Formats: sequence, structure tokens, C-alpha cells
Amino acid sequence: MTEEPSDERRSALKPPPLGIGAATKEAHFVAAPLLTAAALSLAGVVGGADDEFRWPGPTLLLLVVTALTLVFSMQLAYNARTFLYPRQDLVDDLAGSEGGPPSDDYVDEMFANAQARWRQENRHAVAVYDLGTVLLGLGIAASLAPPECGRQAAWRWTAAAVVLVCSLADGAWAAFWKKY
Repeated sequence: MTEEPSDERRSALKPPPLGIGAATKEAHFVAAPLLTAAALSLAGVVGGADDEFRWPGPTLLLLVVTALTLVFSMQLAYNARTFLYPRQDLVDDLAGSEGGPPSDDYVDEMFANAQARWRQENRHAVAVYDLGTVLLGLGIAASLAPPECGRQAAWRWTAAAVVLVCSLADGAWAAFWKKY
């Protein structure tokens, strides 16, 4: 009769929340590249028409930093993703090694280590992605601020304020209320 695993071991072997792997994959490998393209496209507009923006230099810098932050989140996510796999894949991979099939304890330990590593590295990728989305919002808000001689200043300030408030709310949600 086999012994029941301890609570600590059971926790280490517990898979990530159902759907989190797919959700982070979509955020980092679909949304992040699109948001990066948006930041760089807007940077191109700001760089090419600096007299149409209130703070062209700082806005351009903010948008470039945004793009680089989102690219970094993709790199972090890619690295984290190498540690997210089903336990059976590990068993199958180890079964072909010399010395016969590995013990369940050995597989469990290796799998728990991979799960822990994925959780840790994915948290970093998510934090950097969240920072990138907030920076993008700030860059958009800065680009909406009207130039000194601009027309429809009230509309542009209102649009900038809406984006700014939503970006700050996004940052607060990510920092304080996000569950994973």
C-alpha cells in the first residue's frame, strides 16, 4: 500500500489553476505583440508630427519604453512556458533514459520543481506585462494631450483623462486585486 503524500507535497504537485496556462499564453503571445505594435505605431506618429503633441519627446520615450517592456514580458513568458507541461510528458521523457523507468518519487520531485519554477517565472512575466499595459495607457494619454495651439482642447483633455483613469485603474487592479 502506498503512503499518501503530505500536504506540502500535494500542494507542490497541484497543477496551476485550470485555464491559467492558456490565458497567459494568449496575453503574452497574442496580446503583447499586438500592443507592442500599437505602441511602436503611435511612437512613429508622435515622432513624425511632434508639433501636434503637447509633450512629443517624453511621449515618444514613454511609448518606446512601453514597447520594450512588452517585448520583455514575451521573453519572460517564453522562458516560463518551458516549465509548464503535463506530468505524463515528464514520465514519457524519462522512460526512455537508461536505467529503466524512474521512481514515482523522482518524477514527482522533478514535476513539482518544474511547476514551482513555472509559477515563479510566470509571475514575473505577468507583472512585466501588466506594467507594459499601464505604460501603454499612459503613453496614449500623453499623446492625447492637446498641443498649446491645438483645437478641440477640451475633447482631447477629456479623452486623455479617461485613458489615464482607466490605466491607473488597470494598474491598481493588477497590483492589488488580481488573483493570479
